[in-house]
Amino acid sequence: MSTATDRTDVIATAAPSASGSPDVSGSPAFVRAAAGLALIAFPVLFTAGIATSPPQASDASRDYVASLGADPWLTALSAGLLHYSWVAFALGVLAIIGLVRGPRGRVVVPLAAIVTSFSAIQLSGLLAYDWFIGAAANTVPLDQATTIFDTAVADPWVSTWLVSGRLVGFVGVPLVIAALARAGVVSWWLLLAPVIGFAGFFVPVSFGILAGMALSVAPMIVVGARLLQRASARVRREELAAA
Repeated sequence: MSTATDRTDVIATAAPSASGSPDVSGSPAFVRAAAGLALIAFPVLFTAGIATSPPQASDASRDYVASLGADPWLTALSAGLLHYSWVAFALGVLAIIGLVRGPRGRVVVPLAAIVTSFSAIQLSGLLAYDWFIGAAANTVPLDQATTIFDTAVADPWVSTWLVSGRLVGFVGVPLVIAALARAGVVSWWLLLAPVIGFAGFFVPVSFGILAGMALSVAPMIVVGARLLQRASARVRREELAAA
């Protein structure tokens, strides 16, 4: 699978110093490298978080609450991995703006980065209720714990928080990939990953959903690698030479 169709690897990004010469500090390279590593870590943490999610008998609220209370250690592990996966995504995805070269993508890439970063922040915060609901399930009767959960989720503030957070889970990665493909940074073929991954929800095998979710977020590894490539000494020298 082709990972990129970036046609312009060299562009001047260094800001002039007070003397009029390009700024040769390592900050831009560091930011690119850190963001690239964050985006590569995102699918790994996310998949691990899904893989360790406590099993539940059904999608009913009562079964969900019961699953969180059944194994507090597993609940904490899964919630922690998922929380930090979205933190990594929220921080790393903003750096994709620096991958744009030329006029194409100058609007859609920043828009995709900002929208998905905001949604990821929302989603990461929502993981906190896994700890609280799990604790409730082990503190009060299950029916009361379920009532607490249903009442909290029904609140307009929480439901809006939930919907905005889920935006990145359903369309965030495809939106980022489509924007970067429009800018010529990655291949349009990468969109096949989330499309095929979504089909995993309908495959009647035990690991179908896990495999589908893992495949859906895998393209961010390519984006992270692109950022790491732009942080290399060779690219930095070419950028400074073009300044």
